[in-house]
Amino acid sequence: MELGLYQTQSMKLVMTNELRQAITILQYPTLELAHFLRQQALENPIIELIERNTHTEKVDQPTDFDKDAWFYEDDEVHPIYYVKSEDPSLQQYLVGQLAWLENPDEEKTIVEYMIYCLDENGYLDCSLECLQEELGIEMDRIEKALEVIQQLEPVGVGARTLSECLLLQYKAGEEKSPLVQEIIENHLQDLADKKFSQLSKKLNISLKELQKADVIIRSLNPRPCSAFSKQRSEWVEPEFFIENDESGGFKIRMNEELVPEVTLNDRYFRIMKRHSDARSYLEKQLQKYEWLKRSLEQRRETLQNLADFLVQKQRTFFEKGYEALKPMTLKEVAQAIDVHESTISRAVKNKTIQTPKGTIQLKSLFTSKLDKGNHAEETSSAQVKIKIQRLVESEKKQKPLSDQKIADTLKKEGIDISRRTVAKYREELRIPSSSKRKSLIV
Repeated sequence: MELGLYQTQSMKLVMTNELRQAITILQYPTLELAHFLRQQALENPIIELIERNTHTEKVDQPTDFDKDAWFYEDDEVHPIYYVKSEDPSLQQYLVGQLAWLENPDEEKTIVEYMIYCLDENGYLDCSLECLQEELGIEMDRIEKALEVIQQLEPVGVGARTLSECLLLQYKAGEEKSPLVQEIIENHLQDLADKKFSQLSKKLNISLKELQKADVIIRSLNPRPCSAFSKQRSEWVEPEFFIENDESGGFKIRMNEELVPEVTLNDRYFRIMKRHSDARSYLEKQLQKYEWLKRSLEQRRETLQNLADFLVQKQRTFFEKGYEALKPMTLKEVAQAIDVHESTISRAVKNKTIQTPKGTIQLKSLFTSKLDKGNHAEETSSAQVKIKIQRLVESEKKQKPLSDQKIADTLKKEGIDISRRTVAKYREELRIPSSSKRKSLIV
C-alpha cells in the first residue's frame, strides 16, 4: 500500500446552522413559531417584529373598576372577589377536608404526607412498608392514617388495588350483597375476562344472579379521582384553513395572523454600521436575519404546497369525512410537491388544520392503502377501521363477532383482508377481543 496525499471529490450532506434552523422552524406549530420569533428578536437587535392585524374588536373597559360599588354597603365585598380562579388539585382537595376532622395535628401531618403519595387516579403509589421506612414510625400509625384517607371524598381514594378501590365504593353504598363483595375480593379478574360459565359454577350461582352482580360492579368507578387529573384544554391554532367557496369547491387560507412579520430594524442597522468595531458583529446578526427570513419563506411555501395537494387529493374527505379518506403516504406527497419525505414528516408534526369537517390533526390524513392484490385498492386503512368499528357497534352483545367473521363480512364488501389484519386494526381502535366484548344476557 503506497502512502501519500491524494485529492478526491465527494458529495455529502453537512448540517449547517441555516439547515438546522430551517428544520426547526418547519416543525414549529403556529403558536410555538410566534414564540420562537419573539425570542429571536430579543437576541438579535436588528430583527424587528411587526404584529399582524388579528381583526379583533377592542372592548371599551370602564375607567372605574368598581363602578357598581354604590350598590353595596361599605363593609361588603364586591362579588368579583368571590370568583374562583382555578379548580383545586386532588391533593389540595383532600388536604382541605382534613381541616374538618378532629384528629390530632401529628396524625394529620402523617395523613397529609401520604396524600401526596397518591397518583393521579387516587391510588396509593407506594407500599405501607416503604412509608414506614421513610417516616420512621410504627406500622399501626401508617395503617390508621390510610383509614383516614379512605374516609375522604371521592369514595375510593387511597386504595392500593383495583379490588380495594371498588370495595370501598361498594361498602359506602346502601345496597349490600355478600356475593358482590366475594366477587370483588376474589374473582374480579374472572369477571373482567367474561368467564361467566366458569364463575357461576365456581360460586354455585345462576347466570341471572351473576348478571345482577356484574351490573352492580360495573356501576363502580375504577378511577374515582380521574376528574382531578384532567388537564385544561389547550388552545390550538390551525396552520391553515380549508373552507368552502362560492363555486362549491374549496379555498385555502394560511393562518398568519398570530405570527409576527420579521423585518429589518433599519434605524439600529444604520447606527451600528457607523462603528467599525461593530461591523463583524453586525454582519453576523445580518446573516442570522437573512437565514431566518429564508427559513420562514421555505416553511410557508412547503405548507402552501401541502395544502394545495390535500385539496386535490382528499376532496371527498372534506365533503364526507373519514369514510371517504383516500390512502395517502408521506412519500406520495413528497414526490408530488418535489421535496424530501422527511420534509413532509416534519411539516405535519404537531400541526392541526381546520376543515369543513372540524379541526383535525394534520397527520391523521396520512393513511396507508390496502395490499395491491386487494379489490379495493383505493380503500384506506382508516376507512376499514371505521367499518370494523361499525360492525362491532351493531353486533349482538351476547354473541360478538370474531376477527374471522369480521374479515369474512368485509370480504363480501370487496375488502379482502386477513384475520390478523382485522385483529391489528381492532387493537389500534382499542376494541377488546370478542371474548371480552361478550355481555351476560339471560
